[in-house]
Amino acid sequence: MEKKKIRLIKWVLLIFSFIALLTFMILFYNSLVFSRTKLRQGNEPNPLDTCLYHIMVTGSYENQSFLSQLYAGASKKAKSYNAVVDLHVPQSQADTTTLQELLDYCSFMNADGIIAYIDSPDEIPVLLDRPDEPAIPLITTGQFSANLPQVSYVGINNWELGKKIADEVHALLPDGGNVYIISDSITTNSVNLISSLQLALQEDTGIQPQVMEKLGNSLVLKGVNNIFICLTEDDTIRLAQELSEQFLPNEYKLLGFGGNEVCQLYLQKGFITELFSLDPEKIGETAIRELFEYRTKGSANSYITVDVKIAKTEAAK
Repeated sequence: MEKKKIRLIKWVLLIFSFIALLTFMILFYNSLVFSRTKLRQGNEPNPLDTCLYHIMVTGSYENQSFLSQLYAGASKKAKSYNAVVDLHVPQSQADTTTLQELLDYCSFMNADGIIAYIDSPDEIPVLLDRPDEPAIPLITTGQFSANLPQVSYVGINNWELGKKIADEVHALLPDGGNVYIISDSITTNSVNLISSLQLALQEDTGIQPQVMEKLGNSLVLKGVNNIFICLTEDDTIRLAQELSEQFLPNEYKLLGFGGNEVCQLYLQKGFITELFSLDPEKIGETAIRELFEYRTKGSANSYITVDVKIAKTEAAK
């Protein structure tokens, strides 16, 4: 009986010893990992501490996809200027942050330059001054506004874009047809684009262009030579849905504008015939270049036109 007690005590002590050893090994390992992590973090400098310039990219949530790609292009180019780039975009569509508030935030972050997407040329925010220099240089893209105190605008030339769209229409309607331009906007940018498009289309007497605010349920298509043109991403997506519900695929073609995932999906499915889009990364690289051109020389190109990409369905090629 006594031997059994001794044997039991030995087993208990052995188990406790094993647990203690295991606990020690776990604590030692965690301590080692923590020390290495702290050491690694300590050796990794904050980019803001090592770079000379802090550039911020900003705009509304609706343009998040475009701005993310623009940010990638700007970041790539910024390294050669010893600069770091940050992206500041609202977290959700419900966020009603205004352009003025976005630019104010960038100013409070002591930015050395701002690249902003302008949704409307009617927006004229006031730029805050930094304490150590007269004003923060502003580069804009999106909608051009002549009233903004921008160093440079990087985007499309609406007059040239109108002629390019007209060229595509002529190729798709060699025997003439009906062209419906969907636009409820009366901004300077849209007016210039539509005027250019209409003038170029009217060179062919067989083509009848018509500007409409929206599609409408009462529209009756004449024959199969019908083309719809949308000038914004939102209009393109909405019209692609409406046309697919009201008409047969062979009754119309849709030329749209945009580069997000939804537009690309509709293009693949054939709901969009041709899709015009910009190259956001290229715009980001150009914006950084012009920003530092201004910082080093005191001037930059005030208006830079970028190329428009055209993606087509197999039927349109």
